[in-house]
Amino acid sequence: MSPDGEPKAERQRAYAYLRKHLLMVDSELSRAEERLAYFAEATGLELAAVFVEDIETAPAAFERFIRAVVLDKVEVVLLPSLLHLAVLGAPTHIKDNFEAATGAKVLTTLDAVSYEPGEAVS
Repeated sequence: MSPDGEPKAERQRAYAYLRKHLLMVDSELSRAEERLAYFAEATGLELAAVFVEDIETAPAAFERFIRAVVLDKVEVVLLPSLLHLAVLGAPTHIKDNFEAATGAKVLTTLDAVSYEPGEAVS
């Protein structure tokens, strides 16, 4: 319920995936997760889960991410940028294949950049 007693509109659920890089420190990871959460909030999405890929165990988190998206029928997934898919192959091909296989739309926080007045969300 909202403060005025009206039922809250349900937001579309989204999952996110990000890959740690070799020299990533905890504060940088936290900032990346915060940017994903901000982007989700600004675009009216509910960020329900963030899958973080560790270098040592790759692609374990990506595999869990795909399974969760399919099983939970998530229609939107978030990435900081397509570069987070680069170690799996050409990022645009991975994005296209992911969207075709899961039916989920891939958005990046870079999608928030707009040069139209009043359209930027970050």
